[in-house]
Amino acid sequence: MSALDPRLEHDRVVLEDDEERWTVRAAHAKIAARLRHAFRDYLETYGHPDSDFAAAESVYGELISTCVLHAPGAIRVEFRWADATLTVTDTSDRLRMWPFSADDSRAESTHHAFAIVRGLCDHVRVTRDPDGGTRASVVLPVTRRETRR
Repeated sequence: MSALDPRLEHDRVVLEDDEERWTVRAAHAKIAARLRHAFRDYLETYGHPDSDFAAAESVYGELISTCVLHAPGAIRVEFRWADATLTVTDTSDRLRMWPFSADDSRAESTHHAFAIVRGLCDHVRVTRDPDGGTRASVVLPVTRRETRR
């Protein structure tokens, strides 16, 4: 069972989206990695055409891939249009030290992932999640399409 959502079993995933946000709760980070293109499709549906969807998809991929390598357990991913923030929360404290130390056996790929994310976003915020684990947040280079009222 997942600490992020006790209803999630071994290979379960819950995906919810609407015009305000997109969320995924998955029993394993690998499952969330498979939803990379679904995330981009969502952004393109609600985002302004001038948004950098490729960059946003790349950031999603790098954050989730880092979880697959270093924190392969349960994961929660949330994107909110209100502030264009993508937040990835895992059940491990390992990611809080991202981009890790030089003695990390996967340091080179981890530093590349961090460099890619930092190159595409102005700021990466990594904190302890109140429910345990680590939360990484970035503001994506996307804006919401104007809605007609």
